Amino acid sequence: MNSDQEKINPRTYDPSVGDQGWAAVGRESIFTRMVLASRWNRQRFKETMQKQTFDKSRHTLLSDEKLNEYERAAVLDKCTGLYNSRSFKKKLHYELKRAKRYKRPLSLLVMAVDRLDEIRRQYGILALDEVMRAAAAIAKAAIRDVDIASRSGTDQIAIIFPETYSSRALVVGERVRDKIKTTKISDDLRGLRVTASIGVVSFPTHARDEVELLNICLGYMQNSRQDGGDKVYSG
Repeated sequence: MNSDQEKINPRTYDPSVGDQGWAAVGRESIFTRMVLASRWNRQRFKETMQKQTFDKSRHTLLSDEKLNEYERAAVLDKCTGLYNSRSFKKKLHYELKRAKRYKRPLSLLVMAVDRLDEIRRQYGILALDEVMRAAAAIAKAAIRDVDIASRSGTDQIAIIFPETYSSRALVVGERVRDKIKTTKISDDLRGLRVTASIGVVSFPTHARDEVELLNICLGYMQNSRQDGGDKVYSG
């Protein structure tokens, strides 16, 4: 068999070499290896640069500022800036568990703005946000740093009072109730005045379980509302 009929060695044939002459096939030269190595290095360099660009872009997207923003969005109510309802349930569970462990009191207040449906019909849905923002600001100004204020429902704000008997929570409830009915909601709603119905309970006086404690508090709030609103009720 002459050299023109040499078989192609599949272990050395590389299509990427191109149609540079079949005589070179099977006789891989130093030059061919250098070309292939150069191509491989260029490809690796390209892939590395692409990965670095992607990592840099991902790092920019997940900066500390962005992460903080995502964390706030996950736990806070967008309208009022208070904890959202999901965070409220987690906080109540934790604080009640802590109160049981250390045999300390805990109080819970739930406040609902009265006549919210009527306000929506008369002033529009955007007025509801203004009302809830005003109520949240009043509630937040009336509590300590250790107390936890949350938006627990569409028209409701809840406050958890660690290490607190119901007598003090009732004082705060009366203060909030009085402030809400005398506060101007906003410049655009100068003629609007609102009131609130408030329920207050405490652990262990009213209940020892978080679900029961919350249900009793909601029941007291409803009693206040059914009695005409603008009242604080604690059984």
